[in-house]
Amino acid sequence: MNFDEAGRLQKAWKAKNGDLPCMHSRVVDHLNVPEGQSTGKLVCKECGTIFPDATH
Repeated sequence: MNFDEAGRLQKAWKAKNGDLPCMHSRVVDHLNVPEGQSTGKLVCKECGTIFPDATH
């Protein structure tokens, strides 16, 4: 997943749920730069929140 895809997820979440917090209980994906390299961060595939990958 890249920053653009994460942004689209964030907009969709906000449109559907407003300020309701996401529990981040669904699958997460690695956040990559356009060249495909990992940023060391993860993205919630439900709401698009980006957070550090604790394994790095």
